Amino acid sequence: PVPECLQMLLTLWHYITELGTHYSVDPLLFAVLYLAHHPLFWGTMAWLAARVRQKKTSAGVVALGVFFWFLPYTYVFVFGRGLPWWVYALAVGAIAASATHAVREIRKRLIRPTASS
Repeated sequence: PVPECLQMLLTLWHYITELGTHYSVDPLLFAVLYLAHHPLFWGTMAWLAARVRQKKTSAGVVALGVFFWFLPYTYVFVFGRGLPWWVYALAVGAIAASATHAVREIRKRLIRPTASS
């Protein structure tokens, strides 16, 4: 027999995949994009911080960071069909909350004194 907690997870996964089929969004692909966008974005931000400290142009790095930031949500918005309003509200809320955190972290890293000063 299957343990109850595993059965609950399987039921949840089945429900999520049915929703994905209904709304034309692959939940596994979204999860991969969501997990991948974090290290890609923060790597870009580290690159941005280095370029700012070196006083080099950084518009392209910022554009790349924004691309990585919105990647999983863009997938849902572009390929999702007939999504309920709350999905958009949830995505906008997640973007706003994480953007606030990112801006704080970026500011903290940019104004951190270097070892040579």
